Amino acid sequence: MLKPLFDRVVVRPQVRHISDIIYIDNKEPFNEGTVVAVGPEVEGVQAGDFIKYGNGDYLKWPTHKIDGQDYQIIQEADICAVVEA
Repeated sequence: MLKPLFDRVVVRPQVRHISDIIYIDNKEPFNEGTVVAVGPEVEGVQAGDFIKYGNGDYLKWPTHKIDGQDYQIIQEADICAVVEA
């Protein structure tokens, strides 16, 4: 697993998979995902939080594939909101 440093957050992005043959450009205002790890300087979120982050174009954000799952490493400042149940 990835261990983030400083103010970094590891996120498992929520990707809407509709079909193996149909690709849809993400037009959402924000990316969404689940926090899986936080760096030592992160104060606003914790592992397990469902967040909205970035600008919505998750396909252009770098991803890291580990055991078949995509993860993104972002800065805490890129997080716009924590979604509460």
